[in-house]
Amino acid sequence: MFSNELNISNKGFDLDFKNILSKKEFVDNKIITSVSKIIQDISSRGDDAVIQITKKLDNHLIEGFFVSEEEINNSFEKVDKEIIAALEFSFDNIIDFHSKCMDSLHLEPFDSEIYRIFKPIRSALLYVPGGKASYPSSVLMAAGPAIASQVKEIYLTTPFIKGYINDLTIAAAKVAGVKKIAKLGGAQAIAAFALGTESIPKVDKIVGPGNSYVTQAKRQLFGKVGIDSIAGPSEIVVLADETSSPELVAWDLMAQAEHDEEASSILICTSSKVINKIKEIIENELPHLGRASIIKSSLKNNGLIIKIENLDQSIKLINSFAPEHLNLAFNNQVIDVKDLIAGIVLEGPDAAVSLSDYVLGPSHILPTNTSSRFSSPLSVEDFMVSSTKVTMKPTLNKDLYNKLIDKTSILARAEGLTAHAISAEKRKKD
Repeated sequence: MFSNELNISNKGFDLDFKNILSKKEFVDNKIITSVSKIIQDISSRGDDAVIQITKKLDNHLIEGFFVSEEEINNSFEKVDKEIIAALEFSFDNIIDFHSKCMDSLHLEPFDSEIYRIFKPIRSALLYVPGGKASYPSSVLMAAGPAIASQVKEIYLTTPFIKGYINDLTIAAAKVAGVKKIAKLGGAQAIAAFALGTESIPKVDKIVGPGNSYVTQAKRQLFGKVGIDSIAGPSEIVVLADETSSPELVAWDLMAQAEHDEEASSILICTSSKVINKIKEIIENELPHLGRASIIKSSLKNNGLIIKIENLDQSIKLINSFAPEHLNLAFNNQVIDVKDLIAGIVLEGPDAAVSLSDYVLGPSHILPTNTSSRFSSPLSVEDFMVSSTKVTMKPTLNKDLYNKLIDKTSILARAEGLTAHAISAEKRKKD
């Protein structure tokens, strides 16, 4: 079932582990080339290119780029009220969490001649996948921090495969208060909003998960537009010991694998008995699930089990993966979570990843593919920019001001920038 099973005590483990990590860094050159052509086409032909590409790739002939208010309301009415209530419950928690995060930043300027000014970006695009599954939760998880940051112009885009309107996605947008919804997916959506066309506005930042084409478009267009991160397929590392519940761990691994065939479910465990029981449960339960074929493919292609001797050995392994999700599936008394690198650390058997995916409040848009080493979960900071404000008042301390000028002059002349030096010297106070 799992594509790889390793034992840390076996000879050759380090090489095998290194080879597995290297596969996660692979980028298909065909995707790079294809996305580059899409970007160039939209850059030169604008709306016409977007329409043509969408018709070819999504079998959708665009007649209007944005969802109408009537369409939004119709989708909302079609969704079961119990689901709407759950979306509202989730969004309340998301807004509450990110509003508290915003308050904790303490963005007011301090009393000084030199200080930072913080403000929200002007516009943002929330990309929501829609090819293989519906992800209304991603609408809420992307919109929450943007709204808490007071971004004025918030757009959402999602694929309309064969012209199909995903009522759940549209209803979630209404719950979040997002009204500007584009009928676009894939690299063409990223390019259109990054570059701007006759009908599509150019935004300041694009956030949200997507397939390899979406990710590659974000990579190539970074610099023309801000992005949250270069995301890869979703992933989880579960660390278990002899006290862990095989049943809970098995379901967490299957839950992650059902995202898509490229998702990665990794088990690191100290107990062979627990490992065998987990595999047995997955084998027995898998045939009864609606997305069984996707789970099976995911585990076969990207699943991994690592048998370790003690929990201390797990830290280096976990930090090598720097995973999107990390679950410590036991009552942890051994590992300091500050020593672990992950997008989200769920500590204890009751901290289910599925809870964090939907209702806890923090965004489930997380760094993947080892990028937790240098990236953070989507948050209010992603929608804020800062600048430095300088207001010099030489009369308050003339000696200090003249000293600043003297040192500037010395450094500027040392670099051969004479005009810099003279510019400062001209301001010296008698």
